[in-house]
Amino acid sequence: MSETFVGIQIGAISFIDEGVEQVLDILQERAGVNALLISALSWSIGNAGRAAFGFPDHGAQEADNLRGGGFFAPDPRYYSKTFMKSFAAPDELYRGFDTLADVIPAARQRGMSVYTYYCETSSSAIRSIWQPGFQHFLDRDHLGRMATRPSLLNPDYKTFWHSVFADWLNNHDLRGVLWGIERQSPLMDIFRGDSSTGFDEYYLAEARARNINVERALAGYRAIDDLLRRIRGGEKPTAGVFVMVLRQLLHYPEVLMWEKLWLDSHHAFYRELAGLVKFYDPAYEFGLGIWQVINTYNPYLRAQYDQSEYAPYADWFKPVLYHTPAGARFADFAASWQSAVLADASPDGVYSGLANVLGLEDFIAPRADGPLAGFKPEYVREWTARLIEETGKPVYPGIGVGVGHNGVSKEITPQEIREGVLAGLDGGASGVMISRNYSEAELRNLAAVGDALRERGLI
Repeated sequence: MSETFVGIQIGAISFIDEGVEQVLDILQERAGVNALLISALSWSIGNAGRAAFGFPDHGAQEADNLRGGGFFAPDPRYYSKTFMKSFAAPDELYRGFDTLADVIPAARQRGMSVYTYYCETSSSAIRSIWQPGFQHFLDRDHLGRMATRPSLLNPDYKTFWHSVFADWLNNHDLRGVLWGIERQSPLMDIFRGDSSTGFDEYYLAEARARNINVERALAGYRAIDDLLRRIRGGEKPTAGVFVMVLRQLLHYPEVLMWEKLWLDSHHAFYRELAGLVKFYDPAYEFGLGIWQVINTYNPYLRAQYDQSEYAPYADWFKPVLYHTPAGARFADFAASWQSAVLADASPDGVYSGLANVLGLEDFIAPRADGPLAGFKPEYVREWTARLIEETGKPVYPGIGVGVGHNGVSKEITPQEIREGVLAGLDGGASGVMISRNYSEAELRNLAAVGDALRERGLI
């Protein structure tokens, strides 16, 4: 097999719908895939289910209405310390299929590497409501309500993941694990009008240990939330929205102290998982996937998540650089901020201002044309080169060969894919990560990856 990393993210549903050997044939013959990133545990349709926004030219042509969970048979020996012992996906489609035991031997026989893949999604809409006991992992929001996502300081949640990793790495012929980072801090959840996380008893205890005034921090978050809710309702403060947000942050400096606490807890969790992977075998790889909202769209998150800080414990990176739908996604992000924290400015002003601050002005079209224009492929080259420079680690840019968008977006074509792959290679990439999920990708676009790699003599 080629030494150039050619990975693809894939869920169990594709092997069930199309057959293990047939899928592996397609991946190798069309795209030169030599690494599978399997969503062995997921509650996200985007990461593990059938296509959510139109079906491609392969696989079943009906929604699977994924409930999700584990798509492998847990080994009870590794779950003695967690109450979460039974978490198999209840979906009838998956009965009798083990995505690790049934796929890994066939892949390894072909010389393909296999990794497990899990993504800590940002969406509060992805809820494991069927999973008995999952509510004991959940965080609290800044109003004291039960949140919709787990707390990374919850010892029970960490013990669960320790058990899963032990099971994966001791029982299966894996090369390593890819962990996807897609979480936003509580302030950013409030900015986008979503429920927040980071306020359960474990966060409160850590805040007190750091001498952060909990009551003032909560008051600050609530004041900003109340302000932005009123702005979305049409209120226009005389002092201006952005000035009012800054005023609250200056009045409640405990908010930014809490933001640092939240970020530290996430970094600590990622380091913990990386160390656990290496405990089982130093040769195992720990890869990190970096969300596009973090690395591209949101200036606050880009400042918060200093990518160089991952270098000491990540073996490689998969930055999400889906340049084709990026035009629509960036326009949506700009519109979200223009409706609240940047409501003082016009839609065009926010769109252009964010683009300038983020260094995107050379890669985008004007706002009116942005969704159907996408980002230029040179964006992939530039962002790949930056991440390599910042970390000194191999980078496998995530190219959106098939990724949906709920709205108007540029069509993904073989030419778009070819240009994106070549741009990543020109930026110094050590390979490519075919994304977001094989179940979403047209075969012609999959083949375009292989064509680009053959053009460079890499497969």
